[in-house]
Amino acid sequence: MRSRWTVVGVVLVMVVPVLELALLIEVGKRIGTWWTLAIVVGTGVLGGTLLAAEGYGVFRKAKKEVNEGRIPKNQIIDGLLVVIGAVLLVTPGLITDTVGLILLFPLTRLPVRSAVKRWIQQYIYIDI
Repeated sequence: MRSRWTVVGVVLVMVVPVLELALLIEVGKRIGTWWTLAIVVGTGVLGGTLLAAEGYGVFRKAKKEVNEGRIPKNQIIDGLLVVIGAVLLVTPGLITDTVGLILLFPLTRLPVRSAVKRWIQQYIYIDI
């Protein structure tokens, strides 16, 4: 099982940067270098801003769950996804920016959270 995930990880680490670079070059050709740079820098700033806002919201919801005597399962996963999304937004590239935005907005994060919960239940055997 681990070897499959190791292969997937290695492929992602090798392929995603190449795709990012190719996409940045193509976008730069079409809209210009400065606009492309503005998008990359802007999404980095947006990532930091959204991390603060969404992170606080997730923390507030988790605190409410704990105060009501429940384990904040969804909020733990949401918190992890928000951090990953912000890191992806700060990472230069349009593909990582897109995935980062998907992870930061609650409406688009919901299906990802559901998939993570299914994965946890299937492979880690924890009821979440």
